[in-house]
Amino acid sequence: MLTQTQIDNLKTTLIARWNAGLALSKEDWKLVAKLVNSNGASNTYAWLTQFPVFREWVGARFHKAVAERAYHVKNRKFEATIDVSVDDIDDDNLGQYGTLAEGAGQSSIDLKNDLVYQALAAGFSSECYDGQYFFDTDHPTYANEDGTGSLVTVSNMQAGAGAPWILLCTKRAPAPIYLQERMKPRFDMLTAVQSDRNFDYDQISFGGKWRGDAAYGFWQCAFGSKADLTAANFEAAYDAMGDFKGDGQRKLGILADTLVVGLANRAAAEAILTKANLAGGESNTNYKRVELIVTPWL
Repeated sequence: MLTQTQIDNLKTTLIARWNAGLALSKEDWKLVAKLVNSNGASNTYAWLTQFPVFREWVGARFHKAVAERAYHVKNRKFEATIDVSVDDIDDDNLGQYGTLAEGAGQSSIDLKNDLVYQALAAGFSSECYDGQYFFDTDHPTYANEDGTGSLVTVSNMQAGAGAPWILLCTKRAPAPIYLQERMKPRFDMLTAVQSDRNFDYDQISFGGKWRGDAAYGFWQCAFGSKADLTAANFEAAYDAMGDFKGDGQRKLGILADTLVVGLANRAAAEAILTKANLAGGESNTNYKRVELIVTPWL
């Protein structure tokens, strides 16, 4: 008969391996995103309409109206479940389940990486706080600093049909993308000897749970392209970011510091950024201009 001691000992082992898996995975999402803690079913990002820019204080303070359009991000729920045969517990044949528990811990971190980088890749067809796609040709800015006056549109994308590559400004407080987390990765396990799962299937189940999602931040800190990754296109995107202006046509001081590419653009990105000299022997002016992130998650 399955005993409570056997289940408790198994849980202790699996939690240890789960925690080992959490420690093994690299949290690559932290290279491009910042964490936003969530305390409910969703978060509202109305504050994103106010990109912080100092101005001379003349008369009263300048109060910029928050845009009426609210940007909501609901927390999604994710799980990974593994079933343990009671026969394996009886036979003390449990080594493989430790490996699975460790892998589940790793997978919870992989999920965060996947959500952030897939959100960047989907930015060409997903809306951000201003109602436009995150990467779009016509983000609205206005002639006056308070968000009124004539409309001036700004593009933060290059059109094309290739694999996406993305320039980001990650060294400023405003972030291009956020990881919204309602619940940290949590280990759960059925620990009762007398359970429906045990009675019906002769199994004990364990798994992990996480709640949250990726959220688009300031489009001003990002530039997306599906054009060929050439030196000319890279330089055009880099210069375009540096010329971004906010309401009142005030310079934002944005400079790209990171290039994110998937495996399809790895070689092209390395040719632009990691070679000190070009094929003809002349100096490469783009050498180490920005940090390069090659990720399988994009």
